Amino acid sequence: MERTRLVSEVEDLVFSDAPDGEVLDGVIFLVHEAHVDWDWSGIYLLVDDVLVIGPFAGAEEPPGHARIEIGDGVCGTAVAENANQLVTDVRELDNYLECSLHTRSELVVLIHHEEEIVGQFDIDSDTVGAFTEEDEELLQEISQLVAPRVASLSSCRTSPALSGSESRSSSEQVSEGVPDRRFS
Repeated sequence: MERTRLVSEVEDLVFSDAPDGEVLDGVIFLVHEAHVDWDWSGIYLLVDDVLVIGPFAGAEEPPGHARIEIGDGVCGTAVAENANQLVTDVRELDNYLECSLHTRSELVVLIHHEEEIVGQFDIDSDTVGAFTEEDEELLQEISQLVAPRVASLSSCRTSPALSGSESRSSSEQVSEGVPDRRFS
C-alpha cells in the first residue's frame, strides 16, 4: 500500500467514533499489512513508567516481554533517551530483549502527546537492515495521528477494587481498553 493511502486510512480510523482500543488495533493491522518485511508490529503504551503491550500483529500470542522497564532493551532505551531507535542488527546489541529467535532488526518510534511520551510503535523484522529512515518518517507521521488515542489508553486511571482493598495498577488495567484480537 502506498504511503499516502496508508496515512489516509489511518486518519479515517483515528477520526472515527470507534473506541480507542479498536482504532489502535486497526492502525496496527494496516501498518503491518502494508509492509511484507515487517514480521511483527505493535504498540506499547507507557503506563506508570512501564511499557505495556497494546495491540499487535504478526503473532498469535503477546511477546514474552509484555511489560518493559524504561532503559531495558531497544524499547526501553527509546524512552530513556527520548529518541527513536533504528537497529540494523539486534544481535549486535548488549541490551536486546529477545522476543523471537528470528528477529534481526527493529524499529521503535516514540508516540508523543502534549510533549510527553505516551507510547511507541515497535516493529521487528527477520531481515537484517529491513528498516529505512523513510519507514521511521512514516511511523512518525502516523504516531502524530494516533497520539491522542494512545494517550487516552495510557493515562493513569483510577484502579478499581478487586477483592476487598486490593487494586490493580494502571498498567494492569490497560489491556482492558485494548481488544484481545490479534492479527497474524
